[in-house]
Amino acid sequence: MNIRIVSPAGSIKPKLVEAGVEILKSWGHKVSIGKNALNTYGRFAGTQDERLQDLLEALTDADVDVLWATRGGYGCMQILDGVPIDLIKSAGKPIVGYSDITVLHALWFKAGVKSLHAPMMKHLSEDPTHRTTRTLREVMAYYEKHHQFPPKQNHLFLNALNRNLDNPIDVDNTVFVGGNLSVMSGLHGTPYDYDYRDKVLFIEDIAESPYKIDRMMQQLKLMGVFSQIKALICGHFTGCDEDPLMPVKLWDNVRWIATMNRPDLPVLMGAAIGHEIENYPVVVG
Repeated sequence: MNIRIVSPAGSIKPKLVEAGVEILKSWGHKVSIGKNALNTYGRFAGTQDERLQDLLEALTDADVDVLWATRGGYGCMQILDGVPIDLIKSAGKPIVGYSDITVLHALWFKAGVKSLHAPMMKHLSEDPTHRTTRTLREVMAYYEKHHQFPPKQNHLFLNALNRNLDNPIDVDNTVFVGGNLSVMSGLHGTPYDYDYRDKVLFIEDIAESPYKIDRMMQQLKLMGVFSQIKALICGHFTGCDEDPLMPVKLWDNVRWIATMNRPDLPVLMGAAIGHEIENYPVVVG
């Protein structure tokens, strides 16, 4: 399978990309690097035009099967409206990544093309034998063979939810949407936000104050999202240290806001998704 490495957001040390590329090659894939993927332009991996050009080139290149982001950071929002939805749809190629790549997962979702919320180059290079990485390798091998992601890939999380439900969620007909909570909040009110109706929403975040997480959760509540979704899955909130001035602990507050108007909403806390080594692949869409 041919994988194109792209950097639509923050800049990254070339040695991390090189190490990640070697891991992907060891899995049997052919790997090419976007011509601007190793650039640095302030905090970004190149100018807006350079980062956009790499995405468009990967989508139009008939030899590319999968786009794989090097890292998150910030920057995808700047180029979001430069990627034609019809091009994503006609290309039918998934993108792999998480964090700021949440923006692109939402765009791919709008185009009706599945994508993969999963580790990027830094993770691959630092711990290539971790069980999360091994799972990712299996997912990509399945995609190479079947041209689709494993239909049961998200069952890990749904089965954990269903263990405590009197009316289990249909694991075979459930769509996942979500990603980084902070990044996702930037999409609310735009044409690129997810359609949350009857979906499972998964969220994670890093280095955010509990009051900011409270604000973003309150926003979802005011939007009516928690009344629309089938369930909420909360992954890692890495580096989101407890605030002694907040009257409720972070996780308790997240659950409370989500279920305030819907006490029966299924909620799974502590799922292995997000900015830690335990970051299992999630199929979006």
